[in-house]
Amino acid sequence: MQTGTETWRYSLVARIVLGFIPAFMFGVAAFLFSMQFTVGAGDRVTGLILDAVTLAVVALAVFMTFGLIAAVRTRIGIDGTFLDATVPAGHNALLVPHFRTIRLPVAEIGSVERRVEISSILGLSSMRDSLSIVTTGGERIGLFSNTNGAINILPIDEIAAGIASAAGLAITDAGTVTTKSQGLYGAASSSWNEPALDPESAGKAKQLAVRTLQILVGLMTLGFVLRACH
Repeated sequence: MQTGTETWRYSLVARIVLGFIPAFMFGVAAFLFSMQFTVGAGDRVTGLILDAVTLAVVALAVFMTFGLIAAVRTRIGIDGTFLDATVPAGHNALLVPHFRTIRLPVAEIGSVERRVEISSILGLSSMRDSLSIVTTGGERIGLFSNTNGAINILPIDEIAAGIASAAGLAITDAGTVTTKSQGLYGAASSSWNEPALDPESAGKAKQLAVRTLQILVGLMTLGFVLRACH
């Protein structure tokens, strides 16, 4: 068992990028709002369209601001003989993130577990790595999850190894599962009831998630190219 002090957070680059995105989007919303006094001044339909687009951009900017808050507040560390962390723990109906503070003696950690989660929304699959611990009393605590291809990720391999080393344990691989857990803001489920997929099903699910990510990246790239051409 090793003890020491080490803290893991989202990288400075990720936090800067996550801060720039909502700032840029609020700027776009302000520009769209100002257009109502020019383009939409004499056209009610155009004005209504600008209103709708502006509200949509503001809503997305607010959501990205919540993501920035989650990235700034999230931390997982080993403080001497304690696991000390602040992690996302769900959100309310307005998508405002909730957080959970954890301070647990490493001697009370019974297992450190990882799994791959496949989730699907509107037919689009995503894949993420999820990390949790189980206390010696049997309570599972979800720590965080990394969505494949996301900007805001934590070094899950390093964190899992650090916690396992501090607790004198090996890391348990819980396989690949399909889940309805959203994983928003990097929140990890504290209820791992889903059965692990067999190797063939797991491979197909991962391929579908990778293909979905490739399509989304391709569409974004095409959008930037078309914008540049105009």
